[in-house]
Formats: sequence, structure tokens, C-alpha cells
Amino acid sequence: MDLAALSPQKVTEPSQSEEESRYYVVFRVDQQHYALPLDHVMRAVRMVRVTPVPDAPDSMLGLINMAGQMVPVIDLRRLFWQTDKPPELQDLLLIVQIQGQTVAVIVDEVLNILELSAKQVESPPAAVAPSRFLVRAFHKDELLILVIDASRLLLDNGRER
Repeated sequence: MDLAALSPQKVTEPSQSEEESRYYVVFRVDQQHYALPLDHVMRAVRMVRVTPVPDAPDSMLGLINMAGQMVPVIDLRRLFWQTDKPPELQDLLLIVQIQGQTVAVIVDEVLNILELSAKQVESPPAAVAPSRFLVRAFHKDELLILVIDASRLLLDNGRER
């Protein structure tokens, strides 16, 4: 899936300056909606064959070959302790660039690309501040969308159930 094909929806007010806004890729895993900053997401591709890696962390499904580069595949369901589901052909992989490293993240569906002002993206309440992955959140219609810290996908990938 070419992310450029998704037309970004501007959710900012006309008075907001462009430097105060940021684009987010919104996606779904199970029934929960998440977002990653667009500047971390290179593209979305259909699920491909994943080669398992012995003794890999529980949340790492294995490796894929992407243009000759070995790319680790992270299963967000396992990482976030959600209901486990084997990958299916209709699933998508978000190819994410994090601190010079590339990883693929399994998602059920890419929903949209949103442009949000800094005022629209909130810090989590103090009660969930210790979350290793949640850095911000925002409302879109009736949904609460959690913004994931992309750098933590690599740092905490070794966490076991």
C-alpha cells in the first residue's frame, strides 16, 4: 500500500501554523486504534512470508527480506499483550525507520493519515505515564487513538509474556 495514496486529512483549525502540526499514520490492531508519526513510516506492504528466528523475543515474529535487507517483524498483538492471532495474508506490514534501523510492524488495517496540531495531541494521564509505548493520544470522532513511541519498539522488543 502506498501511503501517498491515502489523502492526508487536515484536522487542524485554519488558524494553526504548519510548523505546529504533524502527520500521523493511524492504524488498527484488533479493536484498538494506534498512530505512529508519518516521518517514521516508510510504507505499508501486504503480509509476506516471515522466516522464524530461533530464540527470538516473543514479540518478534521473525525476519523478512525487503530488497535484500533483513527486516525484523514485530507483532504488536504480542508486544501489547492482546489476543494472539496468526498473521493472515490480508494483514499489513508498516515498514518503520527508527534511529537508523528498519522494522516491520504487523497491523490489521491502515486507516488514515491525519495532520494534527500540537494542541490536539495530548499527553497521557499520570496513571498511565509509566507505559513504555504510549507517548501521546488524540481524539478523532468517537475514537481515542494512542500514539506509539516508535523508538520503544526496538528497545522493549525483548519483553516476554
